[in-house]
Amino acid sequence: MLRQAGARGQTPNDAGFEQVIALVAQQKSIAPELIRHHSRCAFSTARARQLAMYLSHVALGRTLTQVGMAFGRDRTTVSYACALIEDMRDDPRFDNEVCELEGRIEAMIGSERGSHHAH
Repeated sequence: MLRQAGARGQTPNDAGFEQVIALVAQQKSIAPELIRHHSRCAFSTARARQLAMYLSHVALGRTLTQVGMAFGRDRTTVSYACALIEDMRDDPRFDNEVCELEGRIEAMIGSERGSHHAH
């Protein structure tokens, strides 16, 4: 049975998605609202959205379906975005940028987990 999505098609717990969107928006100098926007928007915005979807899948470990729900996209669109970003990582400069973003996301996740386990 399919689970119902939360408001705006997002998964019930989307704090991680919001952090990834904010991080990518800051890195690419794009408004977070544009990354979440239902239309394709400008090329740079679409590319930032693809990067955010990729990081949500890889760094957050969310399924393609969960990422699709959070971004208002189909899981096949997320799959395409992930494959595209993987191909782009052949460029060492882009790969370094993605590695840095992955590290920042993993640090955010780690610090949140640590604060939940604090006594």
